[in-house]
Amino acid sequence: MSLDKARPIFPRLKTACVAVILFVANLWIARTLLWSEFINQMYSIEGTHIALGRYILEHWPDLHWFPLWYGGMPFQNAYPVLHPFLVAAVAGVSGFSTPHAYHFLTAIFYALGPVTLFLLAFKLSGSRWYGGAAALIYSFSSPSALLIVGVSRDVGGVWHARRLQALVQYGEGPHIASMALFPLALLILILAFEKRKPLWWGLASLALVATVLTNWLGAFTLALAVMAWLLISNCPAGRRKWMIAAGLGLWAYAIACPWIPPSTILTTLGGEALAGGSAELLGRTPAILVGVLAYLALYVLLRITRAPLALAFSVLFLFPAAYLTLAQGWSGLSILHQASRMHLEMEMGIALVVSFGAKALLDLAPQRLRVAAAVLIVLAGGYGAIRLSAYAGRLYRPIDVKQTIEYREAKWVSGNLNGHRVLLPGSVGFFLNVFSDTPQLDGGYYQGMQNQYVAHVNYQIHTGDNAGPEEGVVAAAWLKAFGVDAVGVSGPQSEEPYKPFRNPRKFDGVLPEIWRQGDDVIYRVPRRSQSLAHVIRPADLPVRVPVSALDVEAIHPYLRALDDPNLPEAPMRWLDQRTASISTQLKRDQILSIQVSYHPGWEATVNGRTCRVGKDNLGQLAVFPDCEGPCAVRIAYYGGTEMLAASAVCWSSLLGGLAWILLHGLASRAARRRGGCAREVKVT
Repeated sequence: MSLDKARPIFPRLKTACVAVILFVANLWIARTLLWSEFINQMYSIEGTHIALGRYILEHWPDLHWFPLWYGGMPFQNAYPVLHPFLVAAVAGVSGFSTPHAYHFLTAIFYALGPVTLFLLAFKLSGSRWYGGAAALIYSFSSPSALLIVGVSRDVGGVWHARRLQALVQYGEGPHIASMALFPLALLILILAFEKRKPLWWGLASLALVATVLTNWLGAFTLALAVMAWLLISNCPAGRRKWMIAAGLGLWAYAIACPWIPPSTILTTLGGEALAGGSAELLGRTPAILVGVLAYLALYVLLRITRAPLALAFSVLFLFPAAYLTLAQGWSGLSILHQASRMHLEMEMGIALVVSFGAKALLDLAPQRLRVAAAVLIVLAGGYGAIRLSAYAGRLYRPIDVKQTIEYREAKWVSGNLNGHRVLLPGSVGFFLNVFSDTPQLDGGYYQGMQNQYVAHVNYQIHTGDNAGPEEGVVAAAWLKAFGVDAVGVSGPQSEEPYKPFRNPRKFDGVLPEIWRQGDDVIYRVPRRSQSLAHVIRPADLPVRVPVSALDVEAIHPYLRALDDPNLPEAPMRWLDQRTASISTQLKRDQILSIQVSYHPGWEATVNGRTCRVGKDNLGQLAVFPDCEGPCAVRIAYYGGTEMLAASAVCWSSLLGGLAWILLHGLASRAARRRGGCAREVKVT
């Protein structure tokens, strides 16, 4: 190989070496996760992410309806789907258990985060040194601990990376994954604007899709990053860049829409408001306006001062993340729901601003000062890596899950309650579906719950607010109304960390106890029929939407009908994850109440003919068979017109994009051939 041919390879080797060093250093910090099935952070929400991966692995491709949480929900509502799909794929290919696959995958994404940040920073600045410096700061320090007292107390100092703590202690696996994906998505988008070829536009759309389908917060962060780059870039497309970016976004959404249809977006937004923690829009409006005006002023200032592209991008990316995070961390003002979680994005922005701010100053400094700064950042990175490695060793370690209350209780429930719906406390509920397909009234992602009234009911059951001495009776009534056959309670001495029941003895004397280990108790909820389907009269349906979970009067007729021995029972059998059959004797004026969350995508037939499906005032299914005598009812979830349209849009977008890319490739090849022939004729 000649020297001239070798020269272009050397810069790529340098870039690859920096990327590999960053990857290996971060993987070393998270190395224990590579071989861990369960770790000593059982109060983490990661159990729900593992559960989704297990469910996909065991039930693929029947992933339309998800019956395990909140009385059932469309599968795409359970969580953005890419991360659990990757967990299932790793488990299926490697032979790892699903928990092991989850931890292995999260370790890889943890190590990739600084690498993709480095590649983006290098692309923006053209400097490996300063891009690497940003990645080192992001890898081995926690600037949010300097800025937010709560974070400092929780994580224990600036050298104890909050990113690692969020991953293993709080179960932020999908969030960490999205933070590794969005710099890569922006990098591919920038390259697409440079190459201006269909293949690169297609890759950019797929990269956007991957980020959005991994985590909602990551999708929001990607939008902030793309906006910052569009504002400060001088790409050849000029003003058309905004239209092109919007077109790519629409293409990306068209591809992704079966997994994030409009109904899922609306449900998630409604779940955010239901969750609390966010001020009303009217209360947030002044803060939003101040933030927008400050952002615009900052943009104008960066333009006037002709700040370097990398620094300008970093500042515009950092500002909204810092504004949202610090508004909540300093004043308690929640401009965006769960804005405090954006402190991880803020840390990424700080790393970029510090690095490229230093570059702007050091580019004017003598060579010796630049060398000293480089040595200092390398030494600080090494020190941070050593401190962080020690912190990781203290933070988490593998455990024998069979010794935990989460495992013991879940196994007892799955072995003794025959798949009937339960309500289990805190971390036991988080990990229940890691070990079994036992359905539960609670779940892992309340923003996506189809029947959002369940959130009010669960709150009342756990807290007993304003119910007085009858709180156990009130809670039992709601459990029966939503088809729950057993409820678990963790007392003060329980190993379960959350202990969500304010009064753990509320069911004593109200419900029969069926299992106990120490201060952990499971009570049976007596029901005349343990089926989720019940024959009732239309007048027996809840008379109104309860004004609160204390409004038990609204469901009294319904509860009486459920216990009425004069009404026939209606055994219900699940045929698969979205189809069930019910056999019973009906009179023409009787209907079926089915304790499954309503969705317009449910359909029903009786003795082979279609019948009407509706929603009752508790948000559950009501089927109107209009049948006399023996009636075989079948209910099935198909997703409705919305999902049919979403699938058509997705496949049209994928196939249309592929055809565009192939046709463009064939046209380019033909043009090159014509050009080659013309040159040959000219030479001859």
